[in-house]
Amino acid sequence: MRDPVTPEEAAEELRLWADYYEAIERALALVRGGVRTTATLPLVVAQDAKAAAAIKRIKEIRGIKD
Repeated sequence: MRDPVTPEEAAEELRLWADYYEAIERALALVRGGVRTTATLPLVVAQDAKAAAAIKRIKEIRGIKD
């Protein structure tokens, strides 16, 4: 069992949720706009990676294992 979340981790988790939602919003906006160029797809992938990294860290903070 994991120790309780520290105030610092709680603050980090809030920032990570904001990062997650912003990355998802950006990726969706790119997709809605139509992935028409070779430059757009890497931007979607980069936003997806940011969202995935945020969720991974949130799981670490909360002691959630995949």
